[in-house]
Amino acid sequence: MKQFLTTTVVLIFTLSITTQAKVWRVNNTVGANADFSSLSTAITTAAAGDTIYVEGSSTNYSAITVTKRLVLRGPGYFLNETTPNPKTQFIKETASMSSMTFNAGSKGSVIDGFACNYVYLADSFITVQRNNIIGISIASGRNIAGDTIRNNYVTAYINGTTNSYKANGLVIYNNIIDGGINISSNLINDYSAVVVNNNFIANNTSFACTNFIFQNNIFNNPNFGSYTTSNIFVNNIAANTGIPTGNNNQRNVPMTDVYEGWNASTGFSTDGRFKLKAASPAIGAGTLNGTAVDCGAFGGPAPYILSGMPAIPSIYELSMPSQVNSGTPSINISVSAAAH
Repeated sequence: MKQFLTTTVVLIFTLSITTQAKVWRVNNTVGANADFSSLSTAITTAAAGDTIYVEGSSTNYSAITVTKRLVLRGPGYFLNETTPNPKTQFIKETASMSSMTFNAGSKGSVIDGFACNYVYLADSFITVQRNNIIGISIASGRNIAGDTIRNNYVTAYINGTTNSYKANGLVIYNNIIDGGINISSNLINDYSAVVVNNNFIANNTSFACTNFIFQNNIFNNPNFGSYTTSNIFVNNIAANTGIPTGNNNQRNVPMTDVYEGWNASTGFSTDGRFKLKAASPAIGAGTLNGTAVDCGAFGGPAPYILSGMPAIPSIYELSMPSQVNSGTPSINISVSAAAH
């Protein structure tokens, strides 16, 4: 019956794709019925424009390097927590790996639904979305422009590398980031970005960047230092005085007033803690295109998705007999699925 479940999941995924590009499956679990057990081999085999679904596994996948335009999709993260998020995958394993590198030729690629230590961006218009990542390195070997970082849970920093390459027109929005944004001092004037509707949750976090627009963000205790006047701040909230006054910025706002589970050790998922509580000062405190929106990762038209669930139908509940006698003409199976 396990094979039936796998086939059902793949059928639902496949029916949601309306494109001529090919779809591949990868699963490194021994005995899995997939196109590839190696993600690197799948990437080598796939043609530009193809989609690769990487299924969850108890074994980490190897680090990958991408040199063509691909869509890579994993099952999400924080799937097996003590307090789980609602309607996550029925199968609780994550697709994890040490690193993803997007080199020349990968322009326009998309990754979502992975747990990955580090992502290195060395081409333009790459979308990094709905992943659990330790760190993101921008312009890692080439000049880039227009990369998008959205709906991720980042447990450290977003960094500009120490080489001589530039990154312009970055878009960073609706992420939960347990760190800051730091650009190497010799490159700091060669970067520009719009940073909208993020939760920066780390305490006393340093930021080193210029030419950035910060709008509708929630900061715990940011430290911009001398770079404060080199950026634009609009409709942000901070727990200290680390952002300027004016432009509807709010300072000295306790995070316990903002989030549902700021100091909670139980009762919330890792990312669910940072949803806004009732009467939060962040509710309706931001604006986008003249329209009032909530500040933070869960506000605006592209809110953070709990557990990074992919934007395709995912089975979150399954009811089926544990055993079936030989010759049984039919069985009843109940499947609940949702698209996030």
